Amino acid sequence: MRTLKTLILGTTTALVLMMAPAANAQTSEELRLMQTFLDIMTDYLEIIESTHEIADDPEKAAILQMQKIQEVYEERGEKARSVAVLEDVLKSSSNITIRNAAYIMLGDTLKETGRADEALKYLRQGLDENIKAAK
Repeated sequence: MRTLKTLILGTTTALVLMMAPAANAQTSEELRLMQTFLDIMTDYLEIIESTHEIADDPEKAAILQMQKIQEVYEERGEKARSVAVLEDVLKSSSNITIRNAAYIMLGDTLKETGRADEALKYLRQGLDENIKAAK
């Protein structure tokens, strides 16, 4: 979804390129390259906007940070170490959105590290919390 800001920046970029000497491209290859550049710039602006949107929302930022912590541990071959981080999140947060993400991530991590019984325990605990909250 493009916002007005992204649309304005994309349009401005296109106009600048059209006024540049390369805009007088003579071959279809040159035109294709210019279009590719415009597409990349538009995608880049959308990524920046999405990043800002996530960073501006504490719930989204916390969930992204939990995912990134898992990634780092996984890249180091220490995926099981993220379990303690996610357990700490459950101990310290009362936010249902953050807790749900932690339960799901914790369940996946425990299952993937051969601790399926613990995964089921945490997933069941999260389910119980949600059922109580839905009443």
